[in-house]
Amino acid sequence: MHQLPLLSRTALIVLLLFWIQLCDGQQAASVWYDTDNGLPQNSVKDIMKDKYGFIWLSTENGLVRYDGYNFVAYNHLNLKNNRFTSFFGSIEKDSIYNSTAYTENIVVLSKRNVSAFHHMNSYTKKILNESRLYGLFVKNGTPEKIDHKNFFLYFDKKNSYHLFDNGTIQYNDKKTASIKELHKHYIADTFCFGQDIFIIHKKLKKIIKISSGQASYLSASEIFFRKHVKVYWSQINNQSFIFHHNSLYKVSYQNNEIGLKKMIDYNLNENSLASVYHDEVNNKLYLGTLSDGLNVVKFNNFRVANRSNKSYENIFYSILPFENDKVITSSGDVYNKDGLVKQYYFNTTSKYFLFYDSQKNIFVQNGISLLRFFKNSGYSKHESLYFTKTAPYVFNVNHCYAITFHLPSLQSKLCFYKDSVFKKPFLQFSIPNIVTSVQELSNDQWLVGTRDALYSIEGPSFILKKISSDPLHVREITKTKDGNFWIMTQGNGFFLYKKGQLIKMPEDKNGHLSFSHTILEDKNGFLWISTNNGLFKVLKNNLMQYSQNNKISPNYYRYSKEDGFNTNEFNGGCAPGAAALPNGYFVFPSIKGLVFFDPEKIKSYYPNNFFLERVIFYDSKSTIKRQNINLENNFYKAVILVDIPYYANRANLVIEGKLKGSKNEKWERISSDGKYYISNLDPGQYQLMVRVLTSPKGKYIYKTININVKYLFHQTLIFKFFILLLLSLIAFTFFKIWIKRQKQKKRKLERIIAIRTRKLSQTVSKLEYTKEQLRKESVQQKKLLETISHDIITPVKYLSITAQKLYETDEHDRYIQKKYFESFYTSSLEFYNFVKTLKEYAEIYNISEKNEIYNIYEVVETKKALFEGAAKEQNTLIINNIKNPTYSKNNQNVIAVIIHNLIDNAVKNTTNGVIELSTIEDSRTFFLEVKDTGKGMSSEQMNYYVKIQDNIENEKLVLQKYSLGLHLILQLLMMINGKIEFKNNIPNGTIVSIKIKKQRDD
Repeated sequence: MHQLPLLSRTALIVLLLFWIQLCDGQQAASVWYDTDNGLPQNSVKDIMKDKYGFIWLSTENGLVRYDGYNFVAYNHLNLKNNRFTSFFGSIEKDSIYNSTAYTENIVVLSKRNVSAFHHMNSYTKKILNESRLYGLFVKNGTPEKIDHKNFFLYFDKKNSYHLFDNGTIQYNDKKTASIKELHKHYIADTFCFGQDIFIIHKKLKKIIKISSGQASYLSASEIFFRKHVKVYWSQINNQSFIFHHNSLYKVSYQNNEIGLKKMIDYNLNENSLASVYHDEVNNKLYLGTLSDGLNVVKFNNFRVANRSNKSYENIFYSILPFENDKVITSSGDVYNKDGLVKQYYFNTTSKYFLFYDSQKNIFVQNGISLLRFFKNSGYSKHESLYFTKTAPYVFNVNHCYAITFHLPSLQSKLCFYKDSVFKKPFLQFSIPNIVTSVQELSNDQWLVGTRDALYSIEGPSFILKKISSDPLHVREITKTKDGNFWIMTQGNGFFLYKKGQLIKMPEDKNGHLSFSHTILEDKNGFLWISTNNGLFKVLKNNLMQYSQNNKISPNYYRYSKEDGFNTNEFNGGCAPGAAALPNGYFVFPSIKGLVFFDPEKIKSYYPNNFFLERVIFYDSKSTIKRQNINLENNFYKAVILVDIPYYANRANLVIEGKLKGSKNEKWERISSDGKYYISNLDPGQYQLMVRVLTSPKGKYIYKTININVKYLFHQTLIFKFFILLLLSLIAFTFFKIWIKRQKQKKRKLERIIAIRTRKLSQTVSKLEYTKEQLRKESVQQKKLLETISHDIITPVKYLSITAQKLYETDEHDRYIQKKYFESFYTSSLEFYNFVKTLKEYAEIYNISEKNEIYNIYEVVETKKALFEGAAKEQNTLIINNIKNPTYSKNNQNVIAVIIHNLIDNAVKNTTNGVIELSTIEDSRTFFLEVKDTGKGMSSEQMNYYVKIQDNIENEKLVLQKYSLGLHLILQLLMMINGKIEFKNNIPNGTIVSIKIKKQRDD
């Protein structure tokens, strides 16, 4: 984890670059690496790829990890020597081993790191024990002198072999029959696939297969049995190769047959080749040598066809598909992917256009005329079509043909013809610039591109309408299968024209797409775009999504010379600018040949994973532990290495990082070398999020690593809090002193004001209380007057009527007179009681409220003595059950009046009975209860008083309906925040309960 890269400038520094012709038609490029550009030593003994995708090299100065760009050397492990040999173990189990010379040390490769191996397992014990007596056979092909004649081959616990120089082979320590006529050094001709051994027997011209100790004979290519055939086999890679006369072949085994495929013709001293590994995923071949370093051969599916070795003859422009797998140029030259195959010798004066008519005749330019070469003559015969001016461009636009003629002052005349006879145009237009491209929108609708703008022509008016608002140098207008139009420009990138809108597509990170030439669409929905600097591939759906939401950026994949071109500069400004052949190949013209390729076979390489586990520190105290980086407070700089095993063009890597917690928290592009630089970070906690694009559809892999920048003491929160607290205390002290002085200055004035204010407050309080009492009294008196004015009419009227009847009665009619006198007496008595009750009610407000403590028991005793005489006349007993003493702070006068009225009502309604008074109280409420055994109250009466109580503020007193006493009690209870409840006393009588809420200071 803490190893630093030996050299990060690897892949582009080439010691030797050459082209190799392959037997299967592929082209390849070769790059050399040695001590000048990445390796710690030039002897590469073995090569393998681990389960994480990293390439490992075994050298005589340590092990080296290669990710396609950087070499990381592991040669500081405190071993007895750093001369490593061959890899063995299991890639799948992530347990790979390598031993140094003389088996002095064994190291283990696991989790992308190398460490000294100290704890032996059964596998390594077996290997070490056997290596003391036999040569460990895990690899073939190292051209060194063999010290051992007998070898040990280990597959697993149940499958192991001893190979002796006398031809005897032991399987699981048991002897098998000797194989005759094997030469002493047959081990050099031995390789394996899986757990099967294969021995090349040159005399028998057979390959001996040994499986589970049983031998059989297989036929194979005669190349195996030639002289000087060299075998390269690696057990850990399960790959085998043979090398013969500068040709390298890959060996395969399937369905009990040995196959052979030629990889390359390789001009290298065979005695120097020490190890071979073929990376099938990335289509690369790794060749390790004893003295020349590492050679990486990349196979390419792009083919470049040239006319000759003269550079000026290999500049191509317009081309047309020709037959199944060829193209034809405006000069009549026919090319396939291997080069020039035929010539028709068209006498043309322009390379910039040619086209087929409806009969597949080919048109080219010759001065001011067009030449039509007839297909039915094998393009050997032609005719000339003359015009008054030169036709620099002719376009076949589906239903018609368009010819542009140049006029003075950089203007053009655009003429449309219905057929290829070109007799008379059916439409003509004057275009205010040089026409470069014409494409049909639909019937009677065309798009016209010029060097300064994009126009449209639509019937029936056929008026030229300018579409682009800014200057636009149109190179080509291309229509894709979905009916959308793509506008390629010189210097302005490319655009999508859809539903009358011109939408600019985003450019690549280096701006190479600003000079775009043409577009071809493959079967998988990818668009291939040629430019002045490389060939680009992009998913069309990504561009369509961007046209709807410009926050969704498309992902471009760029192919360059590294992928097999002779140049990155493609040609445009011609018609047509590329060709899609019937056999599926695409062809693009460039300034150094015609580029042929099958888009189905061209891979776009994206990484499968990446790792954040290495950091370069520029101080000695900063550390990394697992996913946590601890940086010193004054750290100068740190470089976090994003390790990505990626073996294609790193310019196509999309690596982005976002430092959460920083001032600029947004996704930023990380360079393709995978280095993320950190500097000038304030102390605190951060989190670096890194994402890597893994798909052309926009899928990313995300990983995070925590970063902690230490605080100095004076930067800690505790210190800052302490300083803040100290400053606060100082400020508070000064403020307190200032307040104290101000208080002293104001104290005298406040004393005077306080005295006056106190007096004034007392006066105001009394006035407020008096005002409130007067208001209440006024309200009650108003209600009383309203009630009296209403209810006194009836008894007075009744007395008047009675008196009139008494007056009119015959003085001798004693019976009638007596009856009227009794009625008069009764009415007068009721009227007396009515007036008497009003008098008591009125006097309530003449009694000032007092909050002094008094004994309720004594109040009840006073009222009891008042009514005992009347009670005795009705044979009724009044009992005071209130505990003596029972104290209260409620208004004594109000309580006395309430008790008076309750006893009065009970006495009036009780004959030969008992009246009991009692109290109960808790922390919140005082209860006064009066229980009698009289005739009791009806449900109607109870509901009446309850209704009155619930609406006491708005209800009018109806004195004649029921007793005025209870009405008075309801009014008085409102004054002291009390409530009254009625219950029937079983079997006779009524229970009246008074509930008074206590004040807080009760």
